[in-house]
Amino acid sequence: MSLRSDAPISRREAIQAISWLKKNFAKQIAVAVEGTHYSVDHICGIACQETAYFWLRLIDKISVEDVCARCVLDASGDAPNTTRKTFPCDTKAFRKEYGDERTDALIEEANKTRLLRGYSRKNWVYKGYGLFQYDLQFIRVDPDFFFEKQWYRFDACLERVMRELRGTWARHGKIFEAIRAYNGAGNRAAAYAQNVMAYSGFSGEVTETMLA
Repeated sequence: MSLRSDAPISRREAIQAISWLKKNFAKQIAVAVEGTHYSVDHICGIACQETAYFWLRLIDKISVEDVCARCVLDASGDAPNTTRKTFPCDTKAFRKEYGDERTDALIEEANKTRLLRGYSRKNWVYKGYGLFQYDLQFIRVDPDFFFEKQWYRFDACLERVMRELRGTWARHGKIFEAIRAYNGAGNRAAAYAQNVMAYSGFSGEVTETMLA
């Protein structure tokens, strides 16, 4: 399956990102996908689609742990010309439910990432956390992931993405449809899945001998 022209990173960049992912996390991912219909390459493909555009330029500058920690992305609902239907629709709604202390803590995490991106500070709660962008909508059922900063740990992020993917497989039973459902529905989710499948194909080209 071909990479779309509007994909977040190119094939060359994807190979670089996948090499980093496999060098640091291949064994953990292999254990996580065992017994499922997903492969290490599918998981690498999702990371390429979700966050590699952000961290690829940082992998030679900061630690692996800090790369994971700084994947606080997606300002939808607060950034100009964006909307968000799921909770929290914006920072105001989040603050109303969770109070100032918890809201300000997540705003600070977002601003640490904004600093790395060369952006000014904003009073925005970001909505995506970790290498696979676990969405803030899950805070009501999984608050510790967010309030205890579990997205800093790759294993915690991997656990969540696999949980979601097992669910989408159970509903759809086909890899493309399951990955599309991981992102949502409609044309945008189909475009997402097309890119993930293309990145997964590139991932299959990155072998252990290349990582040595």
